[in-house]
Amino acid sequence: MRDLDPVSIRLFLATLEEGSIARAALRENIVPSAVSKRISDLEAELRVPLLDRSVKGVQATPAGEALAHHARALLQGMDRMQREMAGYIDGVRGLIKVMASVTSLSGELPLDIMQFRADRPQIEIDVEERTTPAIYRCVREGLADVGVASEFASQEGLQVFPYRRYALAAVLPAAHALARAKTLAYAQLLDNDLVELSRDSGIIDVFDDAAREARTSRTVRARVSSFETICTLVSKGMGVGVAPLYLKAAKEKTLGVRLVPLADSWAQPRSFIAVRDLETLPVAARAFVAHLRASASATP
Repeated sequence: MRDLDPVSIRLFLATLEEGSIARAALRENIVPSAVSKRISDLEAELRVPLLDRSVKGVQATPAGEALAHHARALLQGMDRMQREMAGYIDGVRGLIKVMASVTSLSGELPLDIMQFRADRPQIEIDVEERTTPAIYRCVREGLADVGVASEFASQEGLQVFPYRRYALAAVLPAAHALARAKTLAYAQLLDNDLVELSRDSGIIDVFDDAAREARTSRTVRARVSSFETICTLVSKGMGVGVAPLYLKAAKEKTLGVRLVPLADSWAQPRSFIAVRDLETLPVAARAFVAHLRASASATP
């Protein structure tokens, strides 16, 4: 089998996305007959049909679906390679794609990134906030070089390294009956309306399990994208929530809320650095992982 042509793969994906050869040709600025010939050549090379063609358009066959999955990862990798190589023109020697959870970005990770950039200004870092399950999935699929996220999702198929441990706390209005407690169990919050992160956040499953163990239900009045917003809505009286304890000093001073440590067994989770395969990472990404691990080991 010959090496597959990236142009043909790109045209195949365009045809799937557009639902017809004619629309794919228009999008890619090429004549439809050329698109059709490229896809036919792909099918001949792979010896399987990739598209079901009808008067209504085209759909992927099972083999076409499998090819599309690998093709998207391949083209994304090629695009990233081109961006990284283009960076050498301006003296930049590396581009690292990092996905991080809201907890990590609210903690020490931004400082670690800036320290790394100060030491290696020739390396660029793109940071994207995602939920913990999405981060691990994207690293597993090669859509990110490095992920930094909590333990609240499957890490199967990844290499992971301990990063930071943090404590979780109940966020309460200052006048709440529980606000002066030394510690609280999560179950003690469940008589209140709750303000939580979005449903696809990894920690939500933990809350669900805790409520089941307490033989009660949760009443969620608001779902938001950040712990800062949780604290703000609690200060406005919309309910109570959970956030990292490291926000205590800032949020108690600016918003007048109270953060009380949670005593549950899961309330001191660890965050992890995740990669698909450390040995095959680009040199710049390996250096970044080494920097994060060194920073973590230096923290008591």
